[in-house]
Amino acid sequence: MQLISLIIGTVLLVLFVIKMMQGESFDSYVENLDDSDYPLKCFYCIGFAWNEGELLNLRGKVRKMLISQAKLLHNPQYAEYYANVVWAQVVSVVHLCLCVGFVLGGVFNFLFSALVGVICAFVFGYFFLTKMKEDLNKRKLECTIELPEIVSTMALLINSGMVLREAWEKIAYGKEGTVYNLMQDACIDMQNGFSEMDAIYKFGVMSDSPEIKKFTGALVQGLSKGSRDLSDFLTKQSSEMWALKKQIMLQKGEAAASKLLAPIALIFVGILIIVISAAVGMLI
Repeated sequence: MQLISLIIGTVLLVLFVIKMMQGESFDSYVENLDDSDYPLKCFYCIGFAWNEGELLNLRGKVRKMLISQAKLLHNPQYAEYYANVVWAQVVSVVHLCLCVGFVLGGVFNFLFSALVGVICAFVFGYFFLTKMKEDLNKRKLECTIELPEIVSTMALLINSGMVLREAWEKIAYGKEGTVYNLMQDACIDMQNGFSEMDAIYKFGVMSDSPEIKKFTGALVQGLSKGSRDLSDFLTKQSSEMWALKKQIMLQKGEAAASKLLAPIALIFVGILIIVISAAVGMLI
């Protein structure tokens, strides 16, 4: 088994070096990426080199999935680039984990390290492959939670005499957060020639939140009929959104309570062990 691990590790190490040399031309692709979002980016050239071949080329359902997620998280114009970066990240990390695990297992006759390498390759590969989806889910929840306050403020500003575009800009630049950044993007789109309806519709799509999509869809439909009943519409939407936020916060509270059950159970088991040990000690 040691010999098999050493052979596999040697092959992986040789391929690692070869792909790193082949991928040097891709170093410029990752130099501007944020280190916190893309750790170990100096090794991504290996993934890009693998992606050039047929064996581990990004294609099929995985490619469509990553591109669709990248379109929502980043500028749609660069969606394919970010999809390729994520794939290079996954392939590079998996190759690195397997290489280290099998080489250590072969050199030190410690086959457990080879198993750890395989497990780490699977865990880290899955983590980076689904990271964009997790980021989208977090952003979706954040946007949904902030929506009631946005709608309430918008209704108040329009009731005070502001037009929708002015109210939108005031809200967008009045606070920090993911949903406000998306609103600012909509403001930029309006300044660049987009109509209010197109910019608001795009905002709903980019948020990827069903509640925001429903709200922006109704808002766009209302604008197409005229802004006469806009104030009443926003007031009605505000009450609905606050009820939805209350429901979401209750669900989050229940989820947090369920997560506390495991540590509480462990503490209880620890206390039982201490008590039983003390009782056995007294009897002895």
